[in-house]
Amino acid sequence: MKVLASAPAKIILFGEHSVVYGKPAIAAAIDLRTYVWASFNEKRAIKIEAKDIKVPGLTVSFSENEIYFESDYGKAAEVLSYVKQAIEIVRDEADKNGKGITVSITSQIPVGAGLGSSAAVAVATIGAVSKLFGLELTPEEVAKLGHKVELLVQGASSGIDPTVSAVGGFLYYQKGSFEELPVVELPMVVGYTGTSGSTKELVAKVRRNLNDMPDVMQPIIDSMGKVVERAKEIILANYDSRIKFELLGKLMNINHGLLDAIGVSTKGLSDLVYASREAGAIGAKITGAGGGGCMYALAPGKQSEVATAIRIVGGMPMITKISREGVRIEEVVE
Repeated sequence: MKVLASAPAKIILFGEHSVVYGKPAIAAAIDLRTYVWASFNEKRAIKIEAKDIKVPGLTVSFSENEIYFESDYGKAAEVLSYVKQAIEIVRDEADKNGKGITVSITSQIPVGAGLGSSAAVAVATIGAVSKLFGLELTPEEVAKLGHKVELLVQGASSGIDPTVSAVGGFLYYQKGSFEELPVVELPMVVGYTGTSGSTKELVAKVRRNLNDMPDVMQPIIDSMGKVVERAKEIILANYDSRIKFELLGKLMNINHGLLDAIGVSTKGLSDLVYASREAGAIGAKITGAGGGGCMYALAPGKQSEVATAIRIVGGMPMITKISREGVRIEEVVE
């Protein structure tokens, strides 16, 4: 028996960094996916084939406590630890610790871009392996296991990435709790700078700035929280899509300016943001920690023009949309 499951990437629509200080954030699943095939093997080992984590041809086997790299790929090691933990957690849930599992991964999500690639691969693995064992888990149950994987691998996790990837759609997050929001179909272009910043270092930098100049920094953090609340009101309001796009675009531009003010933008990110706006995007901003990684642009009717503009200034554009679905079983082969 073989099972194919998939899970989407995520973006932070509004609220990165201010969420660290108890403010809310809105995150969304986007239609870039990681796909995981799972099947049993005779060796009672965990075998992971990473066919395309943006670098093809890696196969890694875990047997007892040994890891076998069948080809060399530095950045995959971290992703693979999420996969291994995900398999072990599901084996524990199903009480099938002796079973050998082979998983094969392909992904549309760049690793290290701030789009939740690690959470997506963990969630898709949980989805595929649990189905293989005959466990019928709800998306919310998959999200809980995905959060557990992140805690084991990272030591700390808000749970935003695995929850968005498992449940899909729009999620409003504050202080550990999630609320599903109605989905607004946002025609988007995500732009990847090709570099990534350290989330830990960027969060520490913002904290230092806040400690050094609380009278200047605190109002910016407060304003970010107000942007999220206003965005939530707009998403819940009975406006037509044109008005929603216009208002959300304005908030995106404001939120980007605030992120720039606290020191987490880069020239590379700003180049992509401003090129997008000049090419017709209603709004564009950083998504995630900044220091590199990705931005996104709201570009109804202008996605190809915005994608071209991002490419011209050196970014990698990904035309995408909101994914209403989180984790899903794509195929079961008996």
